[in-house]
Amino acid sequence: MYVLDHTLPYTILGMPELSKYDITIDCSKQNICQNRKNLNKSQNDKNHSNYENKRNISLHISECKQINSHCSQTIEDQVNPPQSVTENKCELRKEVKDIIKNFDSVFSKDKYEVGALRVEPQRIVLNSDLPVSLRPYRTSPVEEQEIKSQVEKLLQAGLIKESNSPYSSPVTLA
Repeated sequence: MYVLDHTLPYTILGMPELSKYDITIDCSKQNICQNRKNLNKSQNDKNHSNYENKRNISLHISECKQINSHCSQTIEDQVNPPQSVTENKCELRKEVKDIIKNFDSVFSKDKYEVGALRVEPQRIVLNSDLPVSLRPYRTSPVEEQEIKSQVEKLLQAGLIKESNSPYSSPVTLA
């Protein structure tokens, strides 16, 4: 399993390896250089033979492979992860299952048994005394039946309660 740390100071993956080999990427010119030597095909390549173009491309590919061989994870590893990665996934799944089993009281058993927060009643400060009320969206008879079914299950689970409030918002089915 590969995990990306979101606290990294750079936005391009592999930036430390690129800087180690003095690779410069100029997105505005669509240009890649190593040690100030252009790795892209130059305008002069158009005048060379097809063989010369193939040679330049193969040199570029071999330079990339050379760089990748020094990186912590090569492209081959991304496409065909090593066996240890697969084994780690199995071990990780077992660890996660063990944690869930040990702390099963804090995990919901189904989508209607989620528990309740025991906090002080909250107050919502509004800009106006006028209630916000939106009319319901149009629904087909099948969607209407699904809405009624879902609302009934939520009422039975104690997750919602009946209300006669002037505030309302339409239901959205996903």
